[in-house]
Amino acid sequence: MHYELKRICIGGIEKIDVNGIEKKTAYYKYPIENAVQLTVTGFVGDQHVYKGHGGVNKAVCLYDYKDYDLWSDYMDIDTEFSLFGENITTVGLDKDTICIGDTFKLGEALIQVTEGRGPCNTIAQVHNVPNIVKMMAASRATGCYFRVLVEGVVAPNSRLELMKKDETRLTLHEFNELVYGDKKNKALIEKALKVDALPAEHKEKFAKRL
Repeated sequence: MHYELKRICIGGIEKIDVNGIEKKTAYYKYPIENAVQLTVTGFVGDQHVYKGHGGVNKAVCLYDYKDYDLWSDYMDIDTEFSLFGENITTVGLDKDTICIGDTFKLGEALIQVTEGRGPCNTIAQVHNVPNIVKMMAASRATGCYFRVLVEGVVAPNSRLELMKKDETRLTLHEFNELVYGDKKNKALIEKALKVDALPAEHKEKFAKRL
């Protein structure tokens, strides 16, 4: 099954003004114009400022266009850059559809969903919506991360194809429920622990709650 890609984006580090204070950020990511290599640590040319951003389990970030609608009352959702600093903006892979462990082909690369994205305060600063981090967590529509199983070239017109649906079917919504909501939900914890693709740090954290 193929999913529409609104855009594939990367961005470099730049300086922005936040209430009179200069801040470095790589939040602003713009559509690629040429083919880019996707490696186990992310797209070549895509930069990160903070240690918690990027890495093998957070090599690619996704946010779905359907979930953009949740925020249309708070910000302009029609931007030249990806609204939440994501690398790929999809259509049809919202929080209730995409699952941890789902594997996709993106261009020549093979990528796998690992975990939900933890919204950061930069989102609030860029869009001037002070409570957006709490609102995103409450909505469970945070976007998600991927690891790269097979490196490859990704072009501006590359397609995103679902290669394998994880058999446990732990949705992004359910993962975020364990992170931000019903943290001791035994049924959800047991379900999450069955997902081979879930990073060890999350499995260890969830297992301690049983």
